[in-house]
Amino acid sequence: MQIEWQIASISEWQGDALIFFAFEQPSEYLPALRSFLGSSGKWLANSRALTDFRGKPSEVAVMYAPDAAQPPRVMLVGLGPAERFETERIRNASAFALRKCSELGIVRPAIPLSALEGFPCENEASGQSPCALDALLRETLAGALAGLHQFNELKTKNSTSPTNIESLELLCTSPPESSLRDIATLARCEVAGIKLARDLTISPANRVTPAFLAQTASRLADRFGFKIQLIDLDTARSMGMGAFAAVAAGSAEPPFFIVLEHTPPGTENDSPLVLIGKGITFDSGGISLKPREKMEDMKQDMAGAAAVLGVFEALGSAGLGKRVVGILPCTENMPGGKAYKPGDVLRSYSGRTIEVISTDAEGRLVLCDALAYAAQRFKPALMVDIATLTGASIVALGRDVAAIMGNREPLVEFIRKIGASVGERFWPLPLWDFFFDGLKSEVADMKNTGDRGAGAIYAAMFLKQFVPDQTPWAHLDIAGTAWTDKDTGFCRKGSTGFGVRTLFSLVRNYGIRAGEWDESR
Repeated sequence: MQIEWQIASISEWQGDALIFFAFEQPSEYLPALRSFLGSSGKWLANSRALTDFRGKPSEVAVMYAPDAAQPPRVMLVGLGPAERFETERIRNASAFALRKCSELGIVRPAIPLSALEGFPCENEASGQSPCALDALLRETLAGALAGLHQFNELKTKNSTSPTNIESLELLCTSPPESSLRDIATLARCEVAGIKLARDLTISPANRVTPAFLAQTASRLADRFGFKIQLIDLDTARSMGMGAFAAVAAGSAEPPFFIVLEHTPPGTENDSPLVLIGKGITFDSGGISLKPREKMEDMKQDMAGAAAVLGVFEALGSAGLGKRVVGILPCTENMPGGKAYKPGDVLRSYSGRTIEVISTDAEGRLVLCDALAYAAQRFKPALMVDIATLTGASIVALGRDVAAIMGNREPLVEFIRKIGASVGERFWPLPLWDFFFDGLKSEVADMKNTGDRGAGAIYAAMFLKQFVPDQTPWAHLDIAGTAWTDKDTGFCRKGSTGFGVRTLFSLVRNYGIRAGEWDESR
């Protein structure tokens, strides 16, 4: 679907359906709809259909104009109560509106830019300013583009064949500011990354193997000119990646430690921003075997790696001029004859030794080698790892909020605010030094798990041991948010692509040359 700017007087606007947003039981409609009803939309103002529309969240009503009127349809989309408005409401509303257009065979829906004006501001403590036109346009386009997407590649028969929308028309009476055009371009790039991450995560594990992720990374490198290095098992062992190699040993699928580098001309000497994504393409739990219930969901244990690949899709599409490195330790965790065992002691890339208490705490083992490797090789300005790491984070925060921890409180807060601005919620958990007491081992430098309580914190504290103190680092535990069992509009049931928007915004707003985060961008 294309995004087209249409600049003309209101009477000359063209489109198959004109889309307006409305709150539930409003004292008055938003300015654009109010203006339309008083001019070329008088036919709608006098219609009983208008009074039947309630404006509930995600409610969509289609009103048909008299034969001579243009556009031939008006679509009203509900936002719920005005006092509870958040940007995610307009993101989800635009998704449901575009889906209705697809169902009805509408190929050129249109949204007046003025329809995104007059919205109430949210609480400033959330770090958002949705009353600003640029923020509302960004979320509207994100919902419209991502909400239509669904994964059908493996279906041989599909009973529903929705119409492909050719273009979304953005209607203006005067040329839009260049910043608004930039937002439309960035939205397309960002959603391309979200779609890639969703498709990879929802695909079955017999399709998305470590080799498949390596092929996907290679295709991105070919398309956008990224540097790529694929490290196989023997090479990983020879480099001293004992933790990564141990997790991979039980699987017949060849593992790959993937390194992607986006180094635009002029950034070769910049300290990079390094993104590290957990890529366990299927997690059986290893010798510490998981229960059979819902084990099929363990195909999604590579959602962190999928998010990083999604960010690189967005980076390449946008041509962002910053040096970024992606590191993806990819393997299955299986209980084969050569699998590592509880009680084993592993030597990690950093040289530190690890006593294995549970082979189902494998994510932190592949990530610890990735963190140590990234710190040594790239001397990063910032490292962020993203992983479906612990069920404990779901117990603590549920499935709509991800956990965030790190070694710089201002960095953690900055990422939290960025996430809030794009509808990805993070909440910080503490990483106080005394938590390491729970990881002390009698036979090695540390254990890979702590006590039953504070599981998400122990996992992050384990990772912290492999990050140099001078390197800013944040850990995103997306175990609950990588998958949804409800259709929100913006995201259908299944994989969410959570993290792509936050990390892409982080890269855009991070001053790599200065080695600091900049909240003003």
